This record gives sequence, structure tokens and C-alpha cells, in this order.
Amino acid sequence: MFDIKNEPKVLPPKLIPSIVEGFNAIANHIYIIVFPVLLDLFLWFGPLVRIKDLILPVMLNASDLSAPAYGQDSQAFLQTAKEMWTSILEQFNLLYNLRSYPVGVPSLLSYKGIQQNPLGALQIVELQSSTSAFWLIVALSLIGLVIGSLYFALIAHVTNPDDNKSKLKQIPAQIGQCILLSVIICVILLFLSIPAVCLISSLVMFVPSLGSLPLMVFGLLLIWVLMPMAFSPHGVFANQLKATTAITNSIKLVRPLISIVGLFFTILILLGYGLDFLWSTPEPTSWMLLIGILGHAFISSSLIAASFVFYNNGMKWLNVVISEVNANKQKTLS
Repeated sequence: MFDIKNEPKVLPPKLIPSIVEGFNAIANHIYIIVFPVLLDLFLWFGPLVRIKDLILPVMLNASDLSAPAYGQDSQAFLQTAKEMWTSILEQFNLLYNLRSYPVGVPSLLSYKGIQQNPLGALQIVELQSSTSAFWLIVALSLIGLVIGSLYFALIAHVTNPDDNKSKLKQIPAQIGQCILLSVIICVILLFLSIPAVCLISSLVMFVPSLGSLPLMVFGLLLIWVLMPMAFSPHGVFANQLKATTAITNSIKLVRPLISIVGLFFTILILLGYGLDFLWSTPEPTSWMLLIGILGHAFISSSLIAASFVFYNNGMKWLNVVISEVNANKQKTLS
């Protein structure tokens, strides 16, 4: 354990002050919410780009292979699977890929299955080529990362009052590191997902009574693995670090503060998703949804800003602790 009592000026980051400062930062720079507002408006009034004709036959064939495991209930299982996948694929919009991860512009309407707006039904564009669908997904994801990088760079700037330098020249490099960070996280997820999917599929097929328990266990495992890397994007945009260095710094910060960080992100998630139920109350066909879009844009931007405030304060504290440890080592050696 590190003793931080000798450093009264720099303390570990606090939850509520970080959240309050994040809300104040966005309230004083309200133009930042333009990013999530425009994204939601595009998803609300833009086309519905689907891959139903490409994916539905594949999913139905997979259901046929799994059906024998349900014995006498196989026909009911097939009917349920067909209805479920038909409903999902009719509502899924490839434009949702503009909401990229881990860096991206938050959206209220992504994955909400919007099919209508106050002006009528969305124009449906059904893709018939798997190659076109693949490259469209890649292009939309890259566009989402670029726009998300601009969004995060602005938030990083307004939440760091000590940094008066312009970040415009650094944004291209940050976009590159952001893409690299996404690739690294995708590789980690792929490395974990392949054996997990095989194991979960086997368990569900041979022990259907387990239900969603294997998925819950896998979700907890992902949280345990990814939590230490939660502040990796913050290092890229707040400190202009390389992706690998940002991941290392995030792990160093989270490790001694794991309980505080876990509680902090729990509060952010509860606030964000809890208020999303309020913002989503109006129907997509009602102009009142515009109020929800504005409210979501402000809250989500403020919560991201709060995470940057928490990170900045945390890194200041961590640097002091490391300096003290190094100084003590030097004294011991001398």
C-alpha cells in the first residue's frame, strides 16, 4: 500500500466532484453536444440499411442444426428462432456502426430499431452483396472512429484547464492511435470470444437448463479483463500517448484504485442508461423525441467529461505516488 498522507495537495480522484466538474465543463461548452445530436438525427431521419436477406438464411440454417437438441420442442424452437431473427434483422440498421467503440459519439437511437419518424417510414435499402455489406461496415466504423476522435479530443481539451495548447495538429495522430487501440481491443475480445463461444454453445446445446448463466459468466469475465483498460482512450486524447502506452497507464491507474474505479463507472452507467429510459419515452413518430435526443446528448457528454476529469486527477495522484516511491528507493540505496 502506498502512503499518500504526506502529499496533501494531490489526493486520489473523488467520484462526486469529478461528475460535477464534468457536467460543468459541458455546460460551459455546450457546442460539444452537437456531435451526438447530429448522429441521432441522422439515424432518425436517414435510411434503414439492412442485411436481412443476407443473414436470415444463415441464422435459420444454424437454428436447424441446433433444433435436434430440444427434442420434442424442436419445432417450437425453430418457430421462435425464425420470429426472433426476422424481427431483429428487420430493425437492424448498418448505420448503427457509426456508433463506434471504444471511442465514438454516444447515441440514443443506435440499436433502438427505429423504422419510422414523424415524416413517415424510413427508406429501406436492402444490401444483396456480402462484400458490399462488409466494406460498408468497415467504412462506417472508420467514419465513426474519426468523428468520435474529434468529439473525445474536444472533451479532453475542455476538461483540462491547464492545457492551453491547440490540439488541431495532434488530432490526426490521435485518430491513428484510436484506430490502433480499437484493433488491440478487438484482438483481445476475439482471443477471449472464440473459446468462450464454443464453450457456451456446447453448454447451451447439451444443458439447455443453464439458460443465460454461461453468458453472464462470460460478461463478468470480459468486465474483469477490460476494466483495467477503461482509461486507455483518455490517455490518447488527454496526454497524447501511444495506444500501447495509454493501455499501460490505464492499468497502472486502475490497479490501486480498482474499487473506486468500479464504483465510478457503475454510477456513470446507472446514470446514463437510467436516464436513457426517460429520454426514450416518446415514440419515434413524435417530435417530442427531439427533447430526449437533446437531453441524452448533454448527459452522455457530461458523463464522458466526468471520466476525463477523474482520469486527469487520477494521473496527477499516480505521478506523485510514483515519485515518492522512486525517492524512497533512492534514499534506501544511498
